[in-house]
Amino acid sequence: MSSSHFRARQNWSWLIVGAIILASGIGCKHQVGSAGSEARKVTVLDPRGQPSGIFGRRGEAGAGMMANRNPDTQPTMSRDELIPLRMAPRLSSLDNKTIYLVDTQFAGAKEFLEELQAWFTKNMPSVKTVLQIKSGNAFVDSPELWPELKKKADGVVFGVGG
Repeated sequence: MSSSHFRARQNWSWLIVGAIILASGIGCKHQVGSAGSEARKVTVLDPRGQPSGIFGRRGEAGAGMMANRNPDTQPTMSRDELIPLRMAPRLSSLDNKTIYLVDTQFAGAKEFLEELQAWFTKNMPSVKTVLQIKSGNAFVDSPELWPELKKKADGVVFGVGG
């Protein structure tokens, strides 16, 4: 490989890196919510049952895309004000339980949950599985689903695909 070819590739690399940095900087400054959208409060828990986000907090509504990385835009809150949230307790057994497999319509979720349902049918026939498709998409609330899950499900698996 000639040295001029190497220099040309190196220049293209720097140009691409610069374009990415420039685009992300412009995108952060002009990121706004869609017109007419309503803000909804959604609490998302990590596997340890704590609210997601940096230090369990979220930025202000309408803040830029990278505002959660900026210490100046972080809400000020003491550790004592944080309310610990926990996930549901683990079932002692799945025997004779109803497990809802909720497809969030994220790419690959339905296929994964169908495989999981087939596994339960073959390996744990006493477990009843219900494949439920969530309305909307993976990032939109589905208020009609929660009462059904509370009433009928002993456990829930949300399929996010991948």
